[in-house]
Amino acid sequence: MLSYKQALEKIIRHSSPLKAKLLPLREALGLVVAKNIFSEEPFPSFDNSAVDGYAISAPKRLPRLLKVQGEVQAGEVFKRGLKPGHAIQIFTGAPVPQGAQAVVMQEYTERINGRVTLLKPSKLNDNIRFCGEDFERGAILIKKGTLLGPTQLALLATVGCEKVPVYPPVKVAILATGSELLKVGERLKPGKIRDSNSILLEALVKQVGGNPSSFPSAGDNFRTVRSRIRKGLKNNILLVSGGVSVGKYDFVKEVLKQEGVREIFWKVDIKPGKPLFFGKKDQTLVFGLPGNPVSVFITFMEFVKPAIEKMTMQKFFERSVEGYLTQKFQNGNRLHFVRVQCRRRGKGFAITPLKGQGSHMIGSLAVSNGILKVEPNHLLRKNERVSIKII
Repeated sequence: MLSYKQALEKIIRHSSPLKAKLLPLREALGLVVAKNIFSEEPFPSFDNSAVDGYAISAPKRLPRLLKVQGEVQAGEVFKRGLKPGHAIQIFTGAPVPQGAQAVVMQEYTERINGRVTLLKPSKLNDNIRFCGEDFERGAILIKKGTLLGPTQLALLATVGCEKVPVYPPVKVAILATGSELLKVGERLKPGKIRDSNSILLEALVKQVGGNPSSFPSAGDNFRTVRSRIRKGLKNNILLVSGGVSVGKYDFVKEVLKQEGVREIFWKVDIKPGKPLFFGKKDQTLVFGLPGNPVSVFITFMEFVKPAIEKMTMQKFFERSVEGYLTQKFQNGNRLHFVRVQCRRRGKGFAITPLKGQGSHMIGSLAVSNGILKVEPNHLLRKNERVSIKII
């Protein structure tokens, strides 16, 4: 049985970045750029006015009263040059007319009968945005490895970049097994439970920017499980919850072997999540997750999520908080991921391990907001300082 560290190292070693794709700008939010992107044009691409006002020439030598020669709006071009002793009314973003050397804000002018009076002295280049002022043609706009957010997409749109080379979202197939499972909307029957794992995994995959697709529960039917696993192996990752232990109807491992999945490891010395399976077929990663929902959550966060990070070249933001324990906690002989509640108390944080630590207790998972990792056979005392991962 592998340690937590050994298992994680094997998963990372067998995870490879997905092949980069050119995706439309509107589909690239939250993805990582696969190569440097250079600008094919300067920005601004022409000298333009930063304000509404009047374009003038030689501001220091001009008379204070000028004749208005015409106007130029944003999106238009004033084809004639500016005449001496004249001004041209100009609006924000409009190209600066030839011969103009400054723009006087409208608030500092007074216009009467086709003439404008300048109420405030101007300096050369006032209120003009110059061509290439932000960046020149050939400049690196986005560096390889950059996570694309709204502002980066806006920058690329500015220079007319319709598609961007990115590491695409990971495609994840999800299959829950077990004859006890009902659909979420079905009426509860004796001996049955509703399938929460598929919903949980779909949400977790979406949370890290992946594209999940769930199969209907396969029950404990060998042929059905095999058929759905075969389809699931066409994705980047296949997640199977349940059926990876040693029970009579736990034949997921056998099916995976028949479908050409190479087992890399089975079982990790952790709690919860011990019967974790990890394998690979070609470039598809296969995770056999335990059936209990808390085990599913922990194994996804600790093992599947890092694999997705490697495949999409992302580094997901994780927040840690340091605080003090409100009660002691004695761990058993396995590395334990303990559900806790973290609450601000005074200037610090109070961290309380929840009573329900069973791997089936989804209620305590839902009210927890942190995970405390406790080493084997370790006693944490009341008021001891600890660090937790916020979830």
